[in-house]
Amino acid sequence: MDGWVLIRLVDALRQVSILISSQDIYDAQTCLVRYPDLSAKLILKSLFIHQLQDDSVFETVWRVIVGNSESDAQGYLQDLASKNEIGDNSDGRGIGGQGVGRGSGGISLTAQGNIEDLSQRSNLIPISRMEELAGSGAEFEEMVQSILADLDYYTWINSFDLAFQRGALSDDEWHCHQNTRTSIVREIRQQLLMLQVKLDNSWEPLVRQHWLYKPLSSLSEDEKELVKSSIRKWARKLAIRPGSRWKSYYKGTIDIAKIVRQSVQWDGRLFHLSYRARIPRAPELVVLCDVSNSMASFVEFLIYLVTCLRARFRKIRVFFFIDSVWEVTDFIWDNDLSEVKQEIRSWGHKVSSGFSDYGAVFKELAENILHEVSSRAILIVLGDGKNNYRPNQSEYIAQISEKIRNVFWLNPLDSKLWNEPDNVIKEYQKYCSKVYRCSSASDLQRVAKAVF
Repeated sequence: MDGWVLIRLVDALRQVSILISSQDIYDAQTCLVRYPDLSAKLILKSLFIHQLQDDSVFETVWRVIVGNSESDAQGYLQDLASKNEIGDNSDGRGIGGQGVGRGSGGISLTAQGNIEDLSQRSNLIPISRMEELAGSGAEFEEMVQSILADLDYYTWINSFDLAFQRGALSDDEWHCHQNTRTSIVREIRQQLLMLQVKLDNSWEPLVRQHWLYKPLSSLSEDEKELVKSSIRKWARKLAIRPGSRWKSYYKGTIDIAKIVRQSVQWDGRLFHLSYRARIPRAPELVVLCDVSNSMASFVEFLIYLVTCLRARFRKIRVFFFIDSVWEVTDFIWDNDLSEVKQEIRSWGHKVSSGFSDYGAVFKELAENILHEVSSRAILIVLGDGKNNYRPNQSEYIAQISEKIRNVFWLNPLDSKLWNEPDNVIKEYQKYCSKVYRCSSASDLQRVAKAVF
C-alpha cells in the first residue's frame, strides 16, 4: 500500500473518533511488509478496529479513500458513477410485485427477486435520488427510509415474509433473503454517507453516525452496551480524581494527639509529624429526570452514570417526574437497571397526564422535598424544557437554586430549540449554574467531567 494512502486513511479514521495509536501504525507497516499476499484491507482492519460497532465506519472511510482504486477481485464495489443502471444479471420478476417502483427509472426490488450479487444490489440504488436527498437537509435516517421506499423495499420484504409463512420458501432461502435485505440497507447507508462526505468535503457526516455522537435515543442495543461500557471507564477515572472537594493540605492537617502519643516512646523527642487522613467532602446529589416519552431513552444512561459514581457522594436521591414527582432511589442500584426501566414505563400510574409541567414539578420539589436536602447538595435536572404552555412558576426553581449549592440542567435538544415558545429553559437558565446540551455519549462524557 502506498504510504500516503495509509497516512490519509489513519488521519480520516482518527477524525471520525476511531483511536489509532503510534504502535498500531507501526504494527500495520510491519504486517504490510511481512505479509504481502494478505489483503491490505484485512490487515489494517484487524489492527485498527477494536470494536465491532466501528466496522461500518472503517468500511465507509476505506471506500472513500481506497475503494475506487482497488480491483473487484479484492472485494470492493464499483465507483458511484456506475451505479445508475441495473445489471443484466437480474433474475426477472420477484415473488411480490409487478416491478413498479417510485424511484429513479422505476427501479423496484419486487422486480428483482432475491438478489445474490452484491454489485447488483449496489447498482439498484439511484444515485440521482441520493444526491437530491443529500442536499435536502433531512435527517440521515429519514433519507435512508426514503430511498428504501423508492426501491419498493417494504413491499419486497413483505412478499418474502408472506411466502415464508405460507411455506413457499425453504429455511435456506429465507436466511439468504434475510442476509440480502440486511446488506441492501447497509449498502444504502454506506453510499449515502460516502456521498455526503464528498459533497461536504468533510468527514463530519460520518462522525455524526459514530456511536459516540449519535443521539442516545437512536442507538442500537449493541451501541447501548458500548456506551455503558464507556460510562464505566469514565466512572473509574473520575472515582480516583481528587477534585476540588479535597482539603487544600497536601498531607491533611497535623494530628497533635498522635504526635504526642508517639513521642512518649522516644522520651519526648519528635522523629516525624503525623497527619490526619484526608477525607473527601462529597456533597449530596439530587437527580430529577423527565420520563415523558421523548426523554425515556436519555434517562437510562444518566441513571447508569449516577450508579457508577455513587461512591463520590455521601447521599444520592433520584426522582422521576412528568407533571408530578415520585422518588425512585431504591430502584437505581440494580446493575441492569431493569427496575428503573419498568418504573419509566409505568409512569401512567404516577401522574394525571402524559404532558410535562415543569412549574408544578418545581413547586412540589420546593414545598415538599427541599427541606430534606443539604445546602451543599447538587441538583441535576434532565429535561427538554417543553412545558406544554403551562405556567413556568419560575419562583420555585429560584427558591431551590438559592437553597442548594448548584443546579445543572441537561437538555438533549439542540440549543437553537431552547428559545421555542413552549420551552422554559430561557426562563429557568438564569437560576442554573450551567445548562448543558446532552444528547449523545460524547455530550454525556463532557458533562461527567464538568459536573462530577
